[in-house]
Amino acid sequence: MSDLLHQFISGYHQTVRTLRREVLDATPGQWRLAADTVARLYIPPRDLIVEPHERRGLPGELVRRQSIPDSAKPIVWIHGGGFAFGSPRTHRAAAAALSKATQRPVWLPHYPLAPEHPYPAALDALDGTGEEAPLDIVGDSAGGNLALAWALRRGVGDRLILLSPWLDLRVDGPSARTNASRNSAFDREDLREYAGLYLAGNTPTSPDCSPLLATAGSLSTLGPILLEHSETELLAGDSTAFVSACEAASLNLTHATEPAAPHGWQLFPDLLPEAKRSMTRMRDFLAQP
Repeated sequence: MSDLLHQFISGYHQTVRTLRREVLDATPGQWRLAADTVARLYIPPRDLIVEPHERRGLPGELVRRQSIPDSAKPIVWIHGGGFAFGSPRTHRAAAAALSKATQRPVWLPHYPLAPEHPYPAALDALDGTGEEAPLDIVGDSAGGNLALAWALRRGVGDRLILLSPWLDLRVDGPSARTNASRNSAFDREDLREYAGLYLAGNTPTSPDCSPLLATAGSLSTLGPILLEHSETELLAGDSTAFVSACEAASLNLTHATEPAAPHGWQLFPDLLPEAKRSMTRMRDFLAQP
């Protein structure tokens, strides 16, 4: 079954690229609508509670299972989507699975998106939540960039889960030099386009924008890190480069790979065995003292 799903996802990615480039020429706003429309097909478990939850003006969703007490410390999941699309709804299924696995609520912030709100709007909105104690932060793809950049800004030892993170926005960065489009709906030209929308003229060499370039001293302010990526996906280069940076800074890093999973596989915990393994890894990582 998983092989058939991989073939379907790969074919879907190829179709999306063709439609986007040659037929639709879709805008970020259209991508947002399409992604949220597909996400509405998710059938939530009966014990899932989804509530609006705002932190100092930043809206979002709090996802939890009914058995979880209100006093449980939330996990923060910063969604991916090229800084320009994605939402708490697109990540609701993954958040529900993580909540069940950890018996904790998951907060999905609805941060401002590019191009209407380019850098530093998203990071400033996260900063504005006023969190001071160390957090458990998950970030996937572009959300991994925001998660790491935010934790570096905070410098309080946040514990991080980075899922196929996009950590280098330079046009000649590790992942921008490859074109592993078979396992992603996007390719290196998309990386350059969406990086441009997010940066809006700001330099990509700032660690605030490309946290892969953070100094060892800045990295030392982080807590333990779990990093996952697929060996064949578009953003694999950023992850392998970050592994080297973590090793050079002697960070507490747990590194896990999948041999041929599609980018964003963690968002399908009810379908893909790789996603089930990811949930187990995240549960075990977050269970550590």
